[in-house]
Amino acid sequence: MCPVTGLSYREPAPHNFSFNSPQGACPKCKGLGVVSQIDIDKIIPDRELSIGEGAIIPLGKSKNSMIFWQITALLEKYEATLKTPVKELPDDAIEEILYGSDERIKIKSSLIGTSSDYFVTFEGVVKYIQMLQEKDASATAQKWAEQFAKTAVCPECHGAKLNKEALSFRIHDKNIYELSTMDINELYDWLMNVDRYLSNKQQQIAVEILKEIRTRLKFLLDVGLDYLSMNRGSATLSGGESQRVKLATELAKKDTGKTLYVLDEPTTGLHFEDIRVLLGVLNKLVDKGNTIIVIEHNLDVIKCADYLIDMGPEGGRNGGQVLFTGTPEEMVKAKTKSYTAPFLKDELKSDKK
Repeated sequence: MCPVTGLSYREPAPHNFSFNSPQGACPKCKGLGVVSQIDIDKIIPDRELSIGEGAIIPLGKSKNSMIFWQITALLEKYEATLKTPVKELPDDAIEEILYGSDERIKIKSSLIGTSSDYFVTFEGVVKYIQMLQEKDASATAQKWAEQFAKTAVCPECHGAKLNKEALSFRIHDKNIYELSTMDINELYDWLMNVDRYLSNKQQQIAVEILKEIRTRLKFLLDVGLDYLSMNRGSATLSGGESQRVKLATELAKKDTGKTLYVLDEPTTGLHFEDIRVLLGVLNKLVDKGNTIIVIEHNLDVIKCADYLIDMGPEGGRNGGQVLFTGTPEEMVKAKTKSYTAPFLKDELKSDKK
């Protein structure tokens, strides 16, 4: 327990630092980092219209129903009617229509055709839509309500996905979320220098953990993914990036020398130096006895291959023919319809200069 604040924390465990666990997830966004909020601009997209003309999209045009009676009674306080354009309504009136009011509204008997006035509370249009977003509502109702929502960063965890307790633990000057937002190159440098800030006991505990993390990050650096961060969503990765992440995972495993790797354009988006580093990794795998099949258009990769299979001559229905098989050196000497051969020939010539 903290003697100053009186706050106490449970003994930390792995699940306390996972947003997939109830013990670690932010209670507001349930570990998503974002929340669904009602978008007022979707509810009232055209403020030139009046409420009676359908300015409030979820309600539609004016009809003989309780909610319009309530809004009519509410607008009377502001000397306005359902025919008043929304842009001319006071901000307080719009606020009450959207978010409700604690004040009881008097609906006149003449409006609803009863013998006496009717007093009700009005919870607002937004509250109604939010009720339909809840799990208890039908799938149809939820889908209808979602059209008026937008995704926003969680106001409690600010996108960290974790609860306050998890974010309170720090290693040197960083919590787990701050480390996850660093790019891999920056994170690797931080981990290589963090030992000096740890006590002797902490160093003894962390030695094997740090060794393992550093090794795995080095594999990601070796395949040219230094610019990614650990909190990057897998769905946002390109095809080439996803393949290189998988390749780094394979590199972290114990190598049997009997693995077949099939890569589809793994160099997409890479600069020349990154391609050179990736080729170095692939060559190491081959040297250990593994087989690598690469589908590639990049000449820097093609010229390094032990064996080529060139398909063409065109794409789609005009392709699919095997135009050449053999080494890059044999390809430039062969008579073939391949479009690759003349470019490869120039590439190999430039390498010899």
